[in-house]
Amino acid sequence: MNFKNITIALFALFFLAACSKSEVKREMDEYLSAYLNDNKEVIAFGKAHINTILEKADYASVDMLNVVLGSEIEKYEAFIDAKGPIYYAAHGPLNHDGSPEKVVLFVQVKNKEELKKHLQSQMSFDLNEANGFEYTSSGDMALGFKQHLAIIVLQGNNPDEVQSLTDAFKRAEGKLSTGKVAELIESGSGDIQMGVSLANLYGTASGDLKDAPKAQQQELEKMLEDGYVKSSVRFESGKAIIEMKNLFSKELESKMFLAGNDNAPILKELGAGTPRMGLSINMDVKKMEDLANELSPNAINKGLGNQYLLVKLATGARDLHELWDGKVGFLMFGEPDASGAFTPEINAFLGVKEKGRVGLSKFEEYGGASLMPGVPEFTLEDNGVSILSKPAAEGNKLTLPEGAENFGKSGINFFLNLEGLNPDDVAEMFDKEELKIILKVAKFVSFEYDNSGGKLVITAKDGQENVLKQALDEAVKELSGQMGNNKFAF
Repeated sequence: MNFKNITIALFALFFLAACSKSEVKREMDEYLSAYLNDNKEVIAFGKAHINTILEKADYASVDMLNVVLGSEIEKYEAFIDAKGPIYYAAHGPLNHDGSPEKVVLFVQVKNKEELKKHLQSQMSFDLNEANGFEYTSSGDMALGFKQHLAIIVLQGNNPDEVQSLTDAFKRAEGKLSTGKVAELIESGSGDIQMGVSLANLYGTASGDLKDAPKAQQQELEKMLEDGYVKSSVRFESGKAIIEMKNLFSKELESKMFLAGNDNAPILKELGAGTPRMGLSINMDVKKMEDLANELSPNAINKGLGNQYLLVKLATGARDLHELWDGKVGFLMFGEPDASGAFTPEINAFLGVKEKGRVGLSKFEEYGGASLMPGVPEFTLEDNGVSILSKPAAEGNKLTLPEGAENFGKSGINFFLNLEGLNPDDVAEMFDKEELKIILKVAKFVSFEYDNSGGKLVITAKDGQENVLKQALDEAVKELSGQMGNNKFAF
């Protein structure tokens, strides 16, 4: 990517919404609302307070960033107010890497002539006119603007940039959305906010999701209609918090299958000690199967593979709920040495039904009770199968670490204590190299989810400083180390 493309990307990032009411026909959220009205392609929408995020990261304390970003923000303030949020709409279908097909940003122009001057003289862009707006493009970006509104379309291999901008302006100037869409745009808090449309996510999908008969697809579309997941991200002192809330139809709500229990009965099956990592699942397996088959017929057979089919043949089970009762508990123990490495020990429990117990009995009879080298043999009980590296001997008990108090109570719970661990080893364990910076800052991660929504909390090592500032400091340290501290000043 050349310098011009990098600059225009930064320029697009800092296009923000604000202008005096006497100058604009609509507020930024209204342009987004109109764009979303009866738009079946948008799978996610919302806003991001980029300026707030940058301030929380304290970018001005890093000389290089302050020189680059500070000067650019100051420039843009001549024609853009860099204090408000960016509004966005992401189009489906999702690509193989999970990215949307297209992203549209909505920008209120403060001074059209200053904007034109900047694009032409400072960025050397050629401007053209079409259908009542001026436009330019570079790579995957197309920018169009009128007197008070600019629209940025980010789309790879855009077949017709003028038409995509024309359609976007037309929608943005149409009737406003009502109902849940309007509520999602107007409500909520956080540094980043997002609403995801389940109907549009399904409607723009392809492949196995569209293998069902037409009549079944229509029933599913009706069930998903007006269904949304509302999410927000907050960056706070010592914590990053992602919260999700499900806003489903009554029919879809009735099909939800997670089955939390405030008594956390799974804990009594998981031995003793203080675990470093944990995962628990509580669900109604029959309801999960029914919904999965509605969404994508034969999805479970395909997902679990040939071994699952062999188990069904061996036990006479027709479905997963005849084998598994919906309970899973997994704990990992281990104290790191001076290098941050440790040898893990595992306690685990899988709840089974009678046919599942029969299958495990046959496995035990013919193959032995050891599932893999280094792991204790499993013990088969009436209610499930256990693997216990650290059993609950007399006087010992299971002690959950601080931050994992709700473990086992929700439909899904997860926690990971990162204190003392080598971030590189953890990133490798999860096969996520891009997580290294976060892992260097974080000391604890917890996640919980049930039928109404969920929460992910990343607790930082320093509880007083904003988590973004800590992450930026780590990123600068790593970059300085790569470049050489004696050559580059940060």
